Amino acid sequence: MNTTRTHFNRILPPVAACLLVSLVQIKAEPSQPLKNRKQAMTAFAELLKIPLASPPVSVTVKSTKQEDGLIIEDVSWKALDGDEPFAYVIRPTTATKPLAAIVCLHGSSGSRESEVAPTFGMGDWIRYGDKEPHQRLLGWARELSRRGFLTLTLTQRGLDKRLPDTNDQAKDLLVRGRTLMGAIVQEIRQSVTYLQSRPDVDRNKIGMTGMSFGGITTFYTWLVDDRIAAAAPICGGVGSVDVFLKTGRRSYHGFYWWVPDMLTLGDQGDFAAALAPRPLMLWAPTEDIGMPKEGVQRFLKTARPAYEKSRAPKALVVHQPPGEHSFTLEAFAAMEQFFREWLKP
Repeated sequence: MNTTRTHFNRILPPVAACLLVSLVQIKAEPSQPLKNRKQAMTAFAELLKIPLASPPVSVTVKSTKQEDGLIIEDVSWKALDGDEPFAYVIRPTTATKPLAAIVCLHGSSGSRESEVAPTFGMGDWIRYGDKEPHQRLLGWARELSRRGFLTLTLTQRGLDKRLPDTNDQAKDLLVRGRTLMGAIVQEIRQSVTYLQSRPDVDRNKIGMTGMSFGGITTFYTWLVDDRIAAAAPICGGVGSVDVFLKTGRRSYHGFYWWVPDMLTLGDQGDFAAALAPRPLMLWAPTEDIGMPKEGVQRFLKTARPAYEKSRAPKALVVHQPPGEHSFTLEAFAAMEQFFREWLKP
């Protein structure tokens, strides 16, 4: 995930710096409990400073090709502020009826190209702007399409070739009364609008998943858009914002991760609980620096009773294997199984 560093000792006197840190650490108690799904969705959309209504979209198909038994479309559209998101849409050539669709979202070191790479598995990838490769899971969105899903793989705002970077965009939007997370979520929601308009998609069976940056944007999009039938954040910084403030390394998450005023209404688990029994899977390795296991336990303590009360305890799936912040083959297998359960053909 993107990082920002704030050096208090360089810009503030020691006493002022200590006071500021103390104020940040004060837990904001929710002003009122989130009572139901509609209230939670409305409240979170207001935090993101976006309309709750589904956003319109007009998509341009730039090119279409066939390879590897798949049809691959390169598409783009205009975001609500004029920016241009772009994505690959992939479906099997053998499909004869509408398919379940999955929106696939990469992390800060990935791209739509890494997700649709021809070879599926762990491999080296050079991030845009870097010179040295790093290990990551390649081709996983293409692999989902090989296995029968239609996938839409979006290059996320502020990442890869979509400059400026997230921190610069966050600063610009904040002074204009908007949030970067809200801008990101809205263009992801536009992709859902587009998928629902396609005759080769079952409009009631649209899932969403993503790694790291893509995991948290998956979760927050799921919170405000009930057209998403199931969501599976992978290492997505989902757990507890309050716990992360107390135990995590704050510089790890860029500006986009922090939603202003959120804890005045509830933590991540409170919002998820209000949305029960909508299907949700978390892949949360116990040593993931971006989502401390104590935060995941706080999330479960809040959300699981709500799913049990809704008589759908199996709709909340949380995997906590040993390991660090990484999209593994085991995570892919768990995610695929989850979607086969909740996006049944």
